[in-house]
Amino acid sequence: MGNKIRYQKNAPLKEGDKVICIYMEDEFSPVAGGTPGIVKSVADVFGTKQYYVKWLSGSSLALIDGVDQWRKVVTDDEDIEDLNENRIVFVRSKKDIINKRK
Repeated sequence: MGNKIRYQKNAPLKEGDKVICIYMEDEFSPVAGGTPGIVKSVADVFGTKQYYVKWLSGSSLALIDGVDQWRKVVTDDEDIEDLNENRIVFVRSKKDIINKRK
């Protein structure tokens, strides 16, 4: 029937994963909570994982493990692809994701 979507809090990410920013610690231009994106690459910088993301907002700031908060979007049927390079579609609204955090 329908695909069940789950959101895994601060789960490890790999290239191609769908992610939603919950909180980004950046004094000048953080990605807003609720913004969806796609992981483009992963790096280990001085022992800390950094996930470089193409955000729907146009930003390309990295998520930093242990500093920022995100949700990895996981569907039960990984064959269903809801996003492409120009469009990102998630079933739940930003408001639902942010309210769930409280």
